[in-house]
Amino acid sequence: MKNVTCAWIGRDEIFEDYVRDVLRPEDRDAFEAHYFDCAACADRLGTCQALRAELAALPAEASVAAPAPARGWPWRWVLVPLAAGLVLLAAAAMWFGSPMPAVPESTVAVAPAAPPAVAAPPAEPSVPEQRPPAAAKEAPARPASPPVVALSVLARVEPPLYVPVALRGARDEAAEKFDAAMRLYAAGDYAGAIPGLRAAADLNPEAPRTLFFLAACLLLTGDTGAAADGFERAIALGDSPYLEDARFYLAKARLRQGRVTAAREELRQVASLRGRLEQDARRLLGQLDALAAGKDRPPDQ
Repeated sequence: MKNVTCAWIGRDEIFEDYVRDVLRPEDRDAFEAHYFDCAACADRLGTCQALRAELAALPAEASVAAPAPARGWPWRWVLVPLAAGLVLLAAAAMWFGSPMPAVPESTVAVAPAAPPAVAAPPAEPSVPEQRPPAAAKEAPARPASPPVVALSVLARVEPPLYVPVALRGARDEAAEKFDAAMRLYAAGDYAGAIPGLRAAADLNPEAPRTLFFLAACLLLTGDTGAAADGFERAIALGDSPYLEDARFYLAKARLRQGRVTAAREELRQVASLRGRLEQDARRLLGQLDALAAGKDRPPDQ
């Protein structure tokens, strides 16, 4: 692994001001002269510009104008309480002035007195109730087994998302070959993108994005062994915007090779990074556990 100390990579405000195009001219020229020779800064700047482009594409929340207050005649409402009071006063006078209605006689018939009770004959001795024998105690329900997904299904991959980034300033041959290859990648021609990505990787072997997308194309076209080697090269560069993705897709390559233990270790590394692929890695680990439990279970279960 090669560790390169860069004085720019930790200055978040430089990347933010550069993407917003508010950097001072002298700082912008110095930064551009630096990131063309620094793969780490170029990759981070590309990630920042891609994120800004995605945020700019989100639809703005529509604002709802508050309704204008209704116009009316305020003095009309002054008469409403007065009129209501007069109506209530008139109703109370009519109520208290009217005579109370007479209570009507009851029309309910009165039942005659009941005859004296006759002693009932002694009851026969009761026979104890015959209850059916208690049913045998049912066995507890067996818990349902977790769903088992085939290893071939867990090893499936989707093409990693690529967002082209427009960088200002001069571009070297490696960047030109990378852009030309990624135009084929965006069109779904993964096999056609491999030669250009290999040429770009030969010119700049320490560019994480080039190594990652070259390995992704090899994995998508079935060259699993070469893809695994490519992902390991991208991981060996250390902390980069493609470290998490490289470990996740390396786990997929290991599953295709049948190396489940190695795949588990890569997925644990992805989960420990706590990035956007953490939940996918944990879900895949759970499915691998269910698959292992299904193989160890006896046939009659």
